[in-house]
Amino acid sequence: MPQDAFTLKHLCVELNELLVGGKINRIVEPSNDDVVFTVYTGKKTVKLLVSVNPAMPRMGIINEESESPLTAPNFCMLLRKHLLSSTVTNLELVGFDRIVKMDFLTSAEFTDSTVKTLYIELMGRYSNIILTENGKILGGNRGINMFDNGVRPLIVGQPYVFPPVGDKKLPTDKSLVDVFDGVETSGFADAICSNVQGIAKSTADEISFTYKGQNGNGKEYFNHLNEFINNVKKSPCVIEENGEVKDVLVYPYNLINGDKIIFDNLYLAEEYYFSKREKLKDFKRRSVRLTSIVSAAIKKTRKKLTAINAKRKDASEAEENRLKGELILANVYKFKGGEKSCTLLNYYDNTEITIALDERLSAAKNAEKYYKKYNKQKRTLEALEPQFNQAEKELDYLLGVMEQIELAETVDDLFMLKEEMEQEGLIAEKQRSKRPKKLAESFCREYVVDGVIIKAGRNNAENDKLTFTAKKEDIWLHAKDYHSSHVIVSMDGKTVSDKVLVVAAEICAYYSKGRLGGKTEIVYTERKNVKKPPKSKLGFCTYDNFKSIVVTPDKHAELAKGN
Repeated sequence: MPQDAFTLKHLCVELNELLVGGKINRIVEPSNDDVVFTVYTGKKTVKLLVSVNPAMPRMGIINEESESPLTAPNFCMLLRKHLLSSTVTNLELVGFDRIVKMDFLTSAEFTDSTVKTLYIELMGRYSNIILTENGKILGGNRGINMFDNGVRPLIVGQPYVFPPVGDKKLPTDKSLVDVFDGVETSGFADAICSNVQGIAKSTADEISFTYKGQNGNGKEYFNHLNEFINNVKKSPCVIEENGEVKDVLVYPYNLINGDKIIFDNLYLAEEYYFSKREKLKDFKRRSVRLTSIVSAAIKKTRKKLTAINAKRKDASEAEENRLKGELILANVYKFKGGEKSCTLLNYYDNTEITIALDERLSAAKNAEKYYKKYNKQKRTLEALEPQFNQAEKELDYLLGVMEQIELAETVDDLFMLKEEMEQEGLIAEKQRSKRPKKLAESFCREYVVDGVIIKAGRNNAENDKLTFTAKKEDIWLHAKDYHSSHVIVSMDGKTVSDKVLVVAAEICAYYSKGRLGGKTEIVYTERKNVKKPPKSKLGFCTYDNFKSIVVTPDKHAELAKGN
């Protein structure tokens, strides 16, 4: 839901309790819309994010590290100059609008302590962060706010002016009694949205739903509105649906359905919600980019195969041209010269064949012409064969990478696929990005079943490493007729049980495209029966002496190591 004043009111109370008395140790601006303050509270260090991203302005506590650009933006330098080493003295909502006021007590070696105030305006496309001292502007994240009813200049040295609020009233404005009077209960939510500051539609709907008073009674509407805002029983929660976060709420709204995850604090609920939301957004962005790159490579490879096939078709008449040359030479005594064609007996199958001739050439020269054409076509076919085989292998590899992108579940999965694509030359050197530190130690998915270790590769590079570093007696599994993860069951001199084999097969089936179609056939054999042909693509191998088992794909997250 949007960060409306109702939500911000409760959030500010929590953040005030958490941050007041804390010292600002670090300020970074990882993007033009985001500023992160590192605050030492005396007990622990917390990171406060202030984001004025027009799509989702917010403020709250985050746990992830924020990278600082090599050159700090001007606004970041301004904040560092005035607020580093300052103490947070107050954090509160201004009135009942989406504006947060944050006071800092600053001190210098040769001057008295001064109070500086940061105004955080979380108002959609008008969002801004403005630093002031004694009511005058020191600087802002954005120079001006273009409000619908005019322009509000934000000029350094000039007094800070609050954004216009229009005709909407504070929830405590008693004139709302007359506004609400006579409104049908069914129209109460719309009346709130139209006349009250800082209330989102979903919150207005909940206020209306929980109203049990008299229909059309303005005073009762007014009292219920303020009772809800000030005395609602807080129980911060995140609503999830189909594994994706749907909403974050001060308390579980009756009108919003889904699985509810309850938190001790609203800022913890918001951190969870926005973190998952950003990860999903990042995941989709990376997935779309990699899909685009692989799709382009597949299109290019298919075009190459089409061109090769066209050349192969043109050269497919090589044997026929050799035969024509041979027959002409075998019957050279029959020619008188000047013939445009001839019909000769094909002594290989006793059929007659008509051969076109160049009347300007002798029979021997016509035969030589056909032999030259035959030799050229033969050389072409010989040259095209390895090109065709290579292109087919390339296409098969690319289709496998595309399936892995479709089956990827985390940003880490996509990043490792990206690294593989870089290694294969699908991504240019200048487009490469730094490997996240948390991936440095990671290798394969691991599961424990009855004390037996099962490992599954996450991409072609890992598949190769996993398979060809396994012991010869380990069990190797792969989906039949699909690209899939290579799965290894570590035997350690033991005999694999049916239970372990089935679980390993189900994991292998899950990490293949077969999981989209139900039951999947999985082949398995000892690792010593798996070979990698020279110069073959990543993830490609051959195998023999195998058996197969049909299973239903299952992720078995409950068996994952560390779960």
